[in-house]
Amino acid sequence: VFTVLFSNKSFEEMLDHVKASGLDAVEIGTGGYPGNAHCPLDELLEDESKRKDYLNAVTARGLTISAFSCHGNPLSPDKAFAKQSDETLRKTIKLASLLGVPVVNGFSGTPGDSEDAKQPNWPVVAWPTEYA
Repeated sequence: VFTVLFSNKSFEEMLDHVKASGLDAVEIGTGGYPGNAHCPLDELLEDESKRKDYLNAVTARGLTISAFSCHGNPLSPDKAFAKQSDETLRKTIKLASLLGVPVVNGFSGTPGDSEDAKQPNWPVVAWPTEYA
């Protein structure tokens, strides 16, 4: 289950809810559009003991982390958002490697339609909201 559905719950409450629902794997948002309600990315990257505790909270419940998700837009014409999206993706890949998480889901991103573009050019759908 994609745990951002339960972002109003704490990490432990979310894990208990998932387990009680009969599920066995979680996909956890690490930033970008899904947010990071259940993954303090920088904190986990900086502290091995926090990584162990984090992973233990998952495995002690008989759950696994099937993937991390960081859907951002590293190609956005909004340079600050593009940089943040790229950094989140890179940090997520590093954390996945440290925790043995086999998959990182992300967005490839969408550039603007010109050098002067202010918004991404994606006429197919109005989500994320900046594409409206």
